[in-house]
Amino acid sequence: MSSQFTFQKKDKLKSRKQTQFLFAKGQSMNAFPIKLIYTLESNEPGSVQTGVGAPSRTFRKAVDRNRVKRLLREGYRLERPEFIASSVDALNKLRVNLFFLYTDATVISQKEIQEKIKQLLSRLSEKINSTPQS
Repeated sequence: MSSQFTFQKKDKLKSRKQTQFLFAKGQSMNAFPIKLIYTLESNEPGSVQTGVGAPSRTFRKAVDRNRVKRLLREGYRLERPEFIASSVDALNKLRVNLFFLYTDATVISQKEIQEKIKQLLSRLSEKINSTPQS
């Protein structure tokens, strides 16, 4: 298996500061039932970090939350190389933080989740490539 499909520790959004900034100042786009919240920063260029979440209000049992988060991570892991390849020039000048939030109460299949993530990442790639970098 190729190493391009990995989701390593350095790719995970774990900084509390970055996560709080992401939710406070980030922009968002939807592909129901997944909401993508993202920030584009010029500091630390070339870095793409990602987080996933499922609300405990919707999924009361941790088993269900963890399953949804696992499905989101897997969908992102499989679509990440295409996203990186489609916006490689812009990503060399920007730091991108992403957060995938599952918003529905019912869990859809892995294939559907991956398709929604693909839609979101392609829309984000278009947006990144169309914005002028300084």
